[in-house]
Amino acid sequence: MAKKKKKQVKQGHPGRVQAPVVSIGRVKVDRGLDALSPEFVRWYGQRRQDSETALLALAAVRETLGMYAEVVGLESVTEFNAPKLFGVLNSMIEFEEAEEPEDLSGELRMVLYMAWADYLDFIEDTGRWTQDPAELSWLRGNLETADPFSAEALSSPGNPGALEEQALAELRQLPIVELGHGLARWCIGKGAAEWGAGPGEQFLAAAAKALESELPKGLDEAQTELVVSQAIASLAMAGIITLEAHASPKAGPAAEEFHKSEGQQAFSANYAFLQAFLDLFLEAPEDADEETLEAWGLSNLWLLEAIEGSAHLVAAPRDEQWSPAAWAQAHQRLGELRILGLVEEGERYTLPRLVAATLTDLDDDELDEEDLQDDELDALFGFDSEEPKREKRAEPYAGKVLQLKLGLKEAKPPIWRRVLVPLDLHLGDLHDIIQASFDWYDGHLHEFRSGGYGGTSYGPDIEHMEYDEDESGVLISELLKAEKDRLDYAYDFGDGWEIRIEVEKVLDSEAGALPRCTGGRRMAPLEDSGGTWGWSEKVAAIGDPAHPEHGEVMEWLGDMGLDEIDPAAFSMQQINEALDQEF
Repeated sequence: MAKKKKKQVKQGHPGRVQAPVVSIGRVKVDRGLDALSPEFVRWYGQRRQDSETALLALAAVRETLGMYAEVVGLESVTEFNAPKLFGVLNSMIEFEEAEEPEDLSGELRMVLYMAWADYLDFIEDTGRWTQDPAELSWLRGNLETADPFSAEALSSPGNPGALEEQALAELRQLPIVELGHGLARWCIGKGAAEWGAGPGEQFLAAAAKALESELPKGLDEAQTELVVSQAIASLAMAGIITLEAHASPKAGPAAEEFHKSEGQQAFSANYAFLQAFLDLFLEAPEDADEETLEAWGLSNLWLLEAIEGSAHLVAAPRDEQWSPAAWAQAHQRLGELRILGLVEEGERYTLPRLVAATLTDLDDDELDEEDLQDDELDALFGFDSEEPKREKRAEPYAGKVLQLKLGLKEAKPPIWRRVLVPLDLHLGDLHDIIQASFDWYDGHLHEFRSGGYGGTSYGPDIEHMEYDEDESGVLISELLKAEKDRLDYAYDFGDGWEIRIEVEKVLDSEAGALPRCTGGRRMAPLEDSGGTWGWSEKVAAIGDPAHPEHGEVMEWLGDMGLDEIDPAAFSMQQINEALDQEF
C-alpha cells in the first residue's frame, strides 16, 4: 500500500499547516471543484472578461456545496438535487442573518445568487448537467426572483422543507442513536436511584438490564457494558444529560431538543451525540497490548478506506503484513459497528452517509500524535518506512544551468526565491522544486502555463483534469531557454497562489548540489491562508494585538501548533535541505 504520510516541515516556517478536521463530503467537494477550477476560470474570463473574480464565485459555490454534502450527501459537484440545494442556500443565509441581524445589506445573498447563476451556466454550457433540465431551470428561476426566499417561493413545489426532518429520521434509525434516547430517559428517570457515587459497574449493569429490549442484538456482556458506558458519556458530552459524581443525572441544555422529532436543533442534538460516540469509540485503547493496538489501527484504516470510496471487502484474504489475531479482532470491531448501525450490511464495510459525515480522516482526534510518533504510526498502519524517492544522479550534472527567479504574484512586500536548476529536468520536477522552495506540502492541484492566459497548460496526468500537455513529458529547457523567458505556475485553485518563473541567467555550468536555492525574501505564506490577500490580512492581525481579528488569527495559528511566526524570516539552508531530500 502506498504510504499516506504526513508531510514534514521542510523549511521557512516554524510549523506546518494542519487543515481543520472536515467531513468526507467537504473533501469530495474540494477535490471536485479543484478539478474544475482551471476550466471554470477560463470559461469565466471569456464570459465576463474578468477572470480574477472567478475564484470568488467558486468559493461561494464551494461553501454551499460543502454544506449540502454534509446535510444531503453528494456524488458529484455537478450532480445535485436543485430544490434541496435551494433549501441549503436558504438555511445558510438565514443563519448568517441571525448571527448579524444588523447587517441588512443582503451582501451574502447577492454573492451567493450571482455565484450560483454563473456556476449553473458553466455546468450547462460545458455539458456537465446530466439530470432533468427542468430542475436547473427551476433553480435558476428562483435565483433570479426579487426575493427567492419569500414565503411564496418557499412554498413552491419541490421545496425541501423537510430536509432536516429527513436527515433526523435517518439518524433516529441508527440503533446506537435509539439506544441513546432510551439511556437519556432512563438516566434522568429511574436510573437516578442507581447512580450512587457515579457511573460504576452497578449503574452500568442496571442500565443494561433496564434497556435490555432496546439494546442492539448481538453484543456480548463485555461489549454491552462498553457501549452503554460510552453512550452515557456521549450523552453528557453532547449536553443531553449532566453527570456529577455526587448528584444524580439531570437533563442537560440539549435534552429537550434531543427528543424532538423535527427541526434543525433536534437534528443538531442527535448529530452531536453521534459525533461524541464515534469519537469515543475510535479513540486508541489505553494500556493496550501490541496485538490490540494493531487491530485498532487496521479497523480504523478500513473505516478510512470506506470514507474514501474504496470500502474493504469483508471476505478478502488476510494481508500478510497483519497478524491473524489482529485481522480477526479488526473484523470483530467492524462487526460491533454493524450491530450499532454504524457500518452497513453487505459484502463490503460501507458506511451510512451521516456516519461518514461525522468520521474524520483519523488524524488528530483518533490518533493522538503526542502519544504515537511517526514511526509508531507507520508500524501501526503497516506502511513502508520511506516514501519512494527519485534516484540520485550517478554522476554530477555537468550541463548548462538556469538561474530562475520564482516570484509570488501580488505579494506585498515581495516574496521570492532564486534557484539554480539543471536543464535536463522536466516540469514535474520544477513543480517539486517550487513546493520545496515555498514550503508547501503539495496538497492541492497545480498547473503551468506558457504564453499567458489562453496559452498552453501543463499539469500532472490525473483523472478529471484536462491539461494541454502532461508536465512529466516536457523538459524545462523546452520552455525556458534564454534570459527573460517566462512561465506561469498556479497552485491551489481555491487560494489562488500564482508564481511567475523568470530566467535571470543561463550558466554554462555550476558546481555543487543541484537544484539549489541561492537567495530569497520573506517567509512563504502558510497553506490554506486565503491567498495573498488573506495572508496579508492574517500577518497584519498577528502583528497587532489591538487588531480586531488578532485573537481569532492567533487561535488559528494555535490550532496548527504554532505559537508565533516571523513573516520576514527566510532560511536558504532549510530550503536546500528540503531540495537535497527531494533530489
